[in-house]
Amino acid sequence: MTDGGTTGHTATASTHIAEPPERVWAELMHPGARWMLGANIETDFRPGSPVTFEGHFFGRQFTDKGRIIAVEHPRLLHFTHFSPLGERPDVPESYHEIRITLEPDDGGTRVEVVQANIDTAEHAARSEQHWCQALATLAHRDTAPTAGS
Repeated sequence: MTDGGTTGHTATASTHIAEPPERVWAELMHPGARWMLGANIETDFRPGSPVTFEGHFFGRQFTDKGRIIAVEHPRLLHFTHFSPLGERPDVPESYHEIRITLEPDDGGTRVEVVQANIDTAEHAARSEQHWCQALATLAHRDTAPTAGS
């Protein structure tokens, strides 16, 4: 899946954060930040290492998992993601591939999330909404940025 051979639909969300990439990166990597929809993220952020996401989503407890693919400080976090709540089998084809990039821009950092290998257009649209919420949390804003780029 990491060779560019992903299939299905893609969700994209982006935002501007009025902080330099180093600060945004520090927030992204902070284990207690809970920017990803309130999930506690556990990993050592080394390529090949497991990553888990634990929390509550609409009243349901979840434990999602994946593997770190690449980390390029302070510009790229790339990992796989599987959620048992998605009711798909736990096989490599069911894992999403998520790429979070940070690029300096005027007065701060542009953060973009691309989630690939989503099974339906409806799930991709829902993922875009969730990523907009996650980016708003990362940026410490009450309103979410728009989906897409």
